[in-house]
Amino acid sequence: MLFAAGLSMELAVWSNAEETKSNKYKIIVSGSQIIITDLGLLPGGTTSAGLAINSEPMIVGLATDSNFDLQRPFWDANTADIVDFADNFNPASTAIPEHMNQSREMGGTEVYGDNVYQGIYWSPTGQAFVLPPLAGVDPQYGALHTKAHGINSQGQLAGAGKEGAPNFFTHAALWPNKDTKAIDLGFLGQGNPLNYSEAYGVNDLRHVVGNSAIGSFIHGFLWRNGQMTDLGALSGQVVSEASAINNSGLIVGKSNIFPVVWKYDIRNPGRAPRIRQLSIPAGFFSATPTAVNDSGDVVGYAGSPNIDSHATLWRDGMAIDLGVWPGGHYSIANGINNLGQIIGTGTVSGNNLDHALMWTVDGSGTGIPCEDLFSFQARCKPSGGSRKLQARLTLTDTRHSGEQVTITVDGNPHSVTIDGNRAQVQVKNLAPGEHTVAITDPADCLPPAMPFCD
Repeated sequence: MLFAAGLSMELAVWSNAEETKSNKYKIIVSGSQIIITDLGLLPGGTTSAGLAINSEPMIVGLATDSNFDLQRPFWDANTADIVDFADNFNPASTAIPEHMNQSREMGGTEVYGDNVYQGIYWSPTGQAFVLPPLAGVDPQYGALHTKAHGINSQGQLAGAGKEGAPNFFTHAALWPNKDTKAIDLGFLGQGNPLNYSEAYGVNDLRHVVGNSAIGSFIHGFLWRNGQMTDLGALSGQVVSEASAINNSGLIVGKSNIFPVVWKYDIRNPGRAPRIRQLSIPAGFFSATPTAVNDSGDVVGYAGSPNIDSHATLWRDGMAIDLGVWPGGHYSIANGINNLGQIIGTGTVSGNNLDHALMWTVDGSGTGIPCEDLFSFQARCKPSGGSRKLQARLTLTDTRHSGEQVTITVDGNPHSVTIDGNRAQVQVKNLAPGEHTVAITDPADCLPPAMPFCD
């Protein structure tokens, strides 16, 4: 795993109006600086979870209060402060937001039992409304069997509605707005034992993705202009699932245990979507994408959620393990906005309690990971009547020979080429006294040296 000896860590308490302050933790992984922010808890609460994020940037999630009731806080992603709350719909249960658009409208579901659930729409002010049933079904039964999973910028919601006796089939559904009965999106084919489809995402073009039964298998689908298209599966696999869609023609999901994306032509419905497998972070055998932004950044998790999973970012063809909070055992990413900010959940200590987490990833800097740095030393020695400083960085092996690092002496950077497993720099004619010598690219991996020159 990535959190081994040698990775840099930085913890800092931020000012926060809530009882439990937000903290930040920083690591460098393969040239990317990753900052994890613990969004904290409500006063007297014990857990929190990050569910969705937009580009305001605003975060919505769940958090227990001092009475152990679940609330729906909004966090300002720039300050990590809780700034407002969204309403519950029915006091008998908890409405859970799943997706939020740029206007802060949200879609989600309130579950009352094993077979009673209602899709919920939230206005930009956080007011909750129950969604009407699927068109053409028994209104009494249908009103208690709806789910909402996604929402676009026009306030159109994707989810599912269930028909009553005798079939009890679940149908993928699209609500044009919160007040209009849902459009039945149909099925890919005959399911065994039941017909089934469910929508999970909708983009601003009103293109919908989700999953449908074909025989005894599940396949992801793309629905647009009244037509449902089978997204297929990887070669050698028989199942797939689609979970999210962006505005530039990228769909994310998985095929069996493998993370995948489908690229489709937003202007040409006659061109079939193309599937591509994403890489899986080292140390894991499976991964699940959950969200995608309009730049094509994909997030999700590798491993088993709530057990050993790590939140994951796929960017430019590379899988970046976002890690876990120190002392935690798992993390998952649930959403990413167009600013690249990532929201999710993970444990923050050994007590197995969840906290809402936010990740930011900066790809600047050298491509040398911190774990490949072994030691750093600096010393002063006399040289022809003056003083010469020598600094040496030792790496764990020779893989990075020929690459460059930056060694900074008293604020002056020196670009140094690695020779074998070492990088060395010499600075002459230094003033007497203490000097600060640090590795600044990759940054924050090893502590600076403070040699004293006589």
